Amino acid sequence: MNNKGKVENIDLIVKSTWLAVSKMYSEMASEYDSTAVQALTLLKIDPKEGTRSTNLGPKMAIEPTSLTRIIKLLEDNGFIYKEKTTQDKREVIIKLTDKGLRHRDISKDVVVNFNKIVCEKVSTEHLEIFKNVMEVILKTAHELNKRK
Repeated sequence: MNNKGKVENIDLIVKSTWLAVSKMYSEMASEYDSTAVQALTLLKIDPKEGTRSTNLGPKMAIEPTSLTRIIKLLEDNGFIYKEKTTQDKREVIIKLTDKGLRHRDISKDVVVNFNKIVCEKVSTEHLEIFKNVMEVILKTAHELNKRK
């Protein structure tokens, strides 16, 4: 709350900020005939060992049906391939192709560069405060979701 007791629109600030960041990532990804979600997926796949398909969804906070579509698209476009595990033939490890590795590196550079620019503009102290505030917002949203 500010001094006059007016409640700030915290949700609007978070949403508009995320929309701007998301738009920035989407526009950058489109330059490579990709999407921000595809780029994020490539970043969440271990470049050396691959990643179990069942672990990708939680890492990205998306639903399994959405993830299935993304994985299929990435596979169809030659970014990834699936490999069955030796222990359980039903389990699949998603691995990056050479093309996928190249695009993962591009995605990583974009994210690292964005973070670097923000860190140059915001003091370490303010970044810590920001992280703490975001943790409170996330925790509060989770608590309110559990009340349903």
